[in-house]
Amino acid sequence: MNISGQTDNKTFKIIFGASLIVYAAACFYLFYNQLISATPSSFSSDTSVHVRMAVEDGFLYSLNSYIYLLFSNTPFMNVGIACFLTVATVLSVYLTYVLLKRIVSVYSFKIKDSYLGLLAFMCNFVMGFYVKACNVQHYIGYQNANMWHNSTYIVMRVCAVATLILFTDMYVQKPDTAEKLVFFSLMLAVTTAFKPSFATVFCPFLALILLYDWIVKKEKFMRIFARALTVVPSLCVIFIESKVFFGAETGNGYEIAPFVALSERGDHPKATLILSILFPLAVFIYHIKDFYKDKIYTSALVIWLMGFLLVFFLRETGARSGDGNFLWGYSIALFVLFAESALKVLKDIMTVEFLKNKNIIFDSYIVVSTVLFLWHVISGIWYFILLLGGNTYFI
Repeated sequence: MNISGQTDNKTFKIIFGASLIVYAAACFYLFYNQLISATPSSFSSDTSVHVRMAVEDGFLYSLNSYIYLLFSNTPFMNVGIACFLTVATVLSVYLTYVLLKRIVSVYSFKIKDSYLGLLAFMCNFVMGFYVKACNVQHYIGYQNANMWHNSTYIVMRVCAVATLILFTDMYVQKPDTAEKLVFFSLMLAVTTAFKPSFATVFCPFLALILLYDWIVKKEKFMRIFARALTVVPSLCVIFIESKVFFGAETGNGYEIAPFVALSERGDHPKATLILSILFPLAVFIYHIKDFYKDKIYTSALVIWLMGFLLVFFLRETGARSGDGNFLWGYSIALFVLFAESALKVLKDIMTVEFLKNKNIIFDSYIVVSTVLFLWHVISGIWYFILLLGGNTYFI
């Protein structure tokens, strides 16, 4: 299977650009209707609640809130907010494409931009592997990498992808410099200010990486210390936000309660947990003996593990009990894992030559993993179309 070739061509740019425009139009239609809908069961979303909390209640807990407050002082508040969320959603696709190109350059194999562009779109649609017998709803109970009803997650996701691009430039692709450290630190802080969920899974991962570099690779302490300082602004943001959400006066808190947060939603929680990672699980099983040899793939696995441990062991108490907000960290970790697992399969195809080496086990792995990935994507597109039809997000 030959998927290598020239990386720049006008046809790809035209098709990719046109696809982004179509997707933008669909997203604007969805977000605008979520904001103006007066019927609880029609176009229901967290976004309308977030806007009301900021504009009417003055609860400014996220950078999103300040942006909504800014638009509220204009005659086109709903249009402005819908445009803002549309830009964030579409930009996530483009930046995912940029991130995939960065990682491919590290892997040192050639692949057409058109394939990476298509993969970027697909990664921005993947959702839980939908099986009606396991969960009637497309959304509830499925831990998902993508969603279109929560404004803070939408903006955090695009910022998280931008952060990962800077991290790749700083840590993987080239030696880190003071300039790269500063840009990365600022981007991570901005991401955290929109929603702390990415930092809660990324910072523990970075801590493990730094310990490995210090203890195993014997890197200089001052270099490790400089990299560690990059998370300080984000930790400060998390501290401030935790006071807003979990301060003593709020009555809210959190506790250690294994599997409770994961089991609060869905008909069959254990089944839906597996279905949320079916494709990455298949890729991992095939590479279980050698996954650690690929540091980028291993990093994605560790980030996913951080997200899983967080949502598995912790749950909220007080008025926020049952909200499942620890799931957001798991969701962004899933996004990272799906993107890297898909690239891993592409790398395998390029390296081993699918259908040419007469390796039944390898060929079966490629076929099975591809089919699983496609159904994850179809599940997301199906759900998105249902949302465009005015259905509630927990359909």
